[in-house]
Amino acid sequence: MAFLRFVRDGLAALDSGGTAREHHEKIGMVEEIKGAAAGAQAMSATLMEADVVALRTEAGVRGNNPAYGVGSQIALARRESPDQGRAFLGFADRLIADLPFTLIALLRGKISESQARAIDRETQHLPSAQREEIDAALLRNPEGLKGLCPRALVDRVRKFAFEYDSSDSLGRLEEARAGRYAAAFPTRDGMMQLAGLLPVDDGLAVHQALDEAAREIKAAGDPRTLAQIRADVLVDRVTGRKPAEGVKVVLHLVMNDRTLFQGSSEPAHLIGYGTVPSTWARMVVAGRDPQDRERYRGLVSLKRIYTHPDTGALVAMDSRSRQFPTALKDLISIRDRYCRTPWCNAPIKHFDHVVQHSRGGPTSEANSAGRCASCNQTKEQSGWEERVVDSGGRHTIEITTPVGATYTSTAPPLPGTPC
Repeated sequence: MAFLRFVRDGLAALDSGGTAREHHEKIGMVEEIKGAAAGAQAMSATLMEADVVALRTEAGVRGNNPAYGVGSQIALARRESPDQGRAFLGFADRLIADLPFTLIALLRGKISESQARAIDRETQHLPSAQREEIDAALLRNPEGLKGLCPRALVDRVRKFAFEYDSSDSLGRLEEARAGRYAAAFPTRDGMMQLAGLLPVDDGLAVHQALDEAAREIKAAGDPRTLAQIRADVLVDRVTGRKPAEGVKVVLHLVMNDRTLFQGSSEPAHLIGYGTVPSTWARMVVAGRDPQDRERYRGLVSLKRIYTHPDTGALVAMDSRSRQFPTALKDLISIRDRYCRTPWCNAPIKHFDHVVQHSRGGPTSEANSAGRCASCNQTKEQSGWEERVVDSGGRHTIEITTPVGATYTSTAPPLPGTPC
């Protein structure tokens, strides 16, 4: 802790006066510190993993993966999602095992964590001996990467990598097809961002089909931009709707009565998206003009859920069943929104007992938590303990990891309740 205070105080001192040239030098200096810190984190991650494996081996614990759960604990320390924590641990392991020159350059602040990750990613498919050769060729002299933009760095690494695996590159391309996906993510101003990974021929086919359709529609005098037409054609073709029809979708919108009936500016929450403006929420429910009524046409149903006027805590619901009933699942989804593991932003897939049912934990709103599948499995490992904390306010869980670190997870505030 003394070292941490020393670093913090030193960085805080950098904010004091100076010329533009001196501030420029400070920015560069701090960037080197960030790289060195990333290298130190990588080393600590592998040391923690080795210690956990040794302790489990000494205790006679048997398992297919003796390091199971370490990545999730690293994620909590790094304040990121479990998937990111596991990815960082894998990166750290490969960095120390196969890329010593990259690790040294990172610890010295000569390269950034993103550059080190790019080198690791583009050589990950190669055997260790070949990765070590590429690592030496790239970073025996770290100044050789100076000034390279990210794409230029990737090109340089790939040049070395393809020399080793040119005969196997076609096979890897075929294997990559198995990783294709399509997904939608919430973004700002009531929009969703589509993302995906497609084989190059399919990706080009999609692009060309959208472009040709958009240009044909635009040539007929449509006032929309080409980009807008491409987006609308994509929705039409994926959903099967006709251009004149509205979107047929079920929206779970959470707002307080003041927002709905009294014109309050308190934002609402759209399940699966996030916080939305009160005006938009009222528009969805009522339809303020003919265009809106067409877009959101259909029956609108309201479900009342009561919260404590001071704390905003939801009214508890209990069940004698081991399984959470549908109504209680709805309540938990509205309360938690996302996986309750700190910093995990994955959607809720499982409805979990905080204190396991096998340990006598009841099936109730208080003893519940929305979890992603991965985090629900992780908490079952030996040494992972959770309990509900009576905070007098929003639902709160205390999590203790196998290494003894403690974290708190508090449900987000519902619309109309204090933060």
